[in-house]
Amino acid sequence: MPGQEYVDHPSGPEVLIVDTMGGASGPEVVALLEKAGCRVTVSHEHREDEVIASARDADGIVFTGPISRRLIDSLTRCRVIARSSIGMDNVDGIDLATEKGIVLCNMPGVIEEEVADHTFALLLAAARRITLQDRALRAGAWERRDDMGTGGTPRVFGATLGIVGVGRIGQAVARRARGFEMRLLGVDPVVDDATFAALGVRRATLAEVLQESDFVTLHVPLEGGTRHLIGAPELRLMKRSAILVNTSRGPVVDEIALVDALKSGQVAGAGLDVMEEEPIGADHPLSGLDNVVLTPHSASRSGWTDRMRHLRPAEEVAAVLNGHRPRAVWNPEVLARLDLR
Repeated sequence: MPGQEYVDHPSGPEVLIVDTMGGASGPEVVALLEKAGCRVTVSHEHREDEVIASARDADGIVFTGPISRRLIDSLTRCRVIARSSIGMDNVDGIDLATEKGIVLCNMPGVIEEEVADHTFALLLAAARRITLQDRALRAGAWERRDDMGTGGTPRVFGATLGIVGVGRIGQAVARRARGFEMRLLGVDPVVDDATFAALGVRRATLAEVLQESDFVTLHVPLEGGTRHLIGAPELRLMKRSAILVNTSRGPVVDEIALVDALKSGQVAGAGLDVMEEEPIGADHPLSGLDNVVLTPHSASRSGWTDRMRHLRPAEEVAAVLNGHRPRAVWNPEVLARLDLR
């Protein structure tokens, strides 16, 4: 399929904001796009047919929800799509977007520090049994038990932390771990040795990370090779005293295998911000386990990130539609076909 030919509208490029979650189409966002010479339309539709009808002739699109291949295929003028996330696992048709000359943008540099903070909060809460003690105390039980049902409260200071995925978030976690004088192991086939050395992280295989670590934290994108990256065989490699933390994507962990491992004492505990299917309810197997700390996919949230997750995609769309390269391009091979400064 040849690339599209673009004919600018005399009144400026048209930008559609598909705001299914609220906030993405706020006054600050609209003003930013209008200042960049764009005409802005907002849709709160969840139904794909309605979104396709609205998006077909847009020059740029800001999305907060999943993007289907069918939607990308329907676009006739689009030059750029920007999403308010780092992961692009819920975009189907990245190859088609590239073929059509559409720049796909995500937003690295916005949520890394918040996710790293949340990762350490889950690690500490799971290790120190914070939620379990809180519930017991509120129920009237003043108990200073060391084991809290999982064989002893583990020590965080000086422990070994295994980081699976040493990208931006994994690196931010490593910086925090140094304050606890933790021994750091990491696995990442993409990050170079100089970055590992600068962080004080020893490069290891996944098996070594799982076998040697007191805490294992996951920071990988969800793609073919990482779905159920941590399953029953991997959990069997972990120490019985170990705690698993996941703030990446739920399907990176085989949830059934994890529940079995937590129930049997194969691993001591977990801190999870993401699940295989969200949201979960009170009847979910994880909800009934005392050795799990759960949060509702909220690791990236803060007042600052909530504002920037709406502004950054709009900034990326405005840049491309005004002839400039955006900060972050998920399909960089498309740039060779475009005249962006």
